[in-house]
Amino acid sequence: MTSRRRFLAGALASGLAASAGCGAPVIDHAAYSTAGDHVDGLDYAAVQERASAAGYGVDGPYYVNGRRRLGVALDVPALVEAFGADARVVTCTFDDGPRHVEADFTVESGVRLAFVDDELDFERAFRPSNLPADDWLAARLGVLFALDTDAAADLVGRVKSAAAGTSDHLLTVTVDDPPALGGVHDWFVAHARETTTGPTQGDGWASRRYADDAGSLGAIDVVVPSVRITTTRDGHEYEIKLDALGGFRLLVTLEPGGTIPEADYRGAFREMFETLGLPADRVDGYEFEYSPSNW
Repeated sequence: MTSRRRFLAGALASGLAASAGCGAPVIDHAAYSTAGDHVDGLDYAAVQERASAAGYGVDGPYYVNGRRRLGVALDVPALVEAFGADARVVTCTFDDGPRHVEADFTVESGVRLAFVDDELDFERAFRPSNLPADDWLAARLGVLFALDTDAAADLVGRVKSAAAGTSDHLLTVTVDDPPALGGVHDWFVAHARETTTGPTQGDGWASRRYADDAGSLGAIDVVVPSVRITTTRDGHEYEIKLDALGGFRLLVTLEPGGTIPEADYRGAFREMFETLGLPADRVDGYEFEYSPSNW
């Protein structure tokens, strides 16, 4: 992913976290945490049942880091089969080499389109010349909103007018029409030679990417529910953030500046893994990052 695409993804993730509304107060603490891991074929409901039976806290569902359900309903049978009936579509992206059109379905109303040119630096304003070709845009926007030829051309004209007037380094346009997700999925399937889905890592964010022989065609991003499974040992909270697709990450929180022996926190997580039916032998291989404070 290019630096500009990472910027967009980071901005979207920050917006999701802010808009999701956990409602929990911000409290300073030290932490040991891991990057995410994934278990194929995990029985999400059974793990939660074991956690409750063991007296662990089970808190959720979350969607990324908050409780508000994000995006739009997943009404595409093939994607429901892959991600589950509770999954939500949050974005889809069409790629044209270094140029991209990203549709964001997490806004309050309509669909927010972001137009990006990776070859445009952050100091220069986006211009119509930074858009993909008119026929390329019309075809993709027509698929996204199930538009006929004339309506797609009108939307391209609106986008080009907005590009001529912006002073920002990327262009955003809001469209009131609902997305045609079934048509988007069918278009990707019809044109792709390769389809890949990256593993989730606890927050439930999954990206299904499509490519042909020339490179990336785009992606459909979904979010599935996740839960916090917690227990307390010696005054420290141990958390496994687990999502419905089998992704998880680990977190220990303690007083600001506090530390605990490595053997203690690895032993605590091995016990939790054994209780929950997760692969306890993996715990010894995880790298825990220590932060003395979250401020």
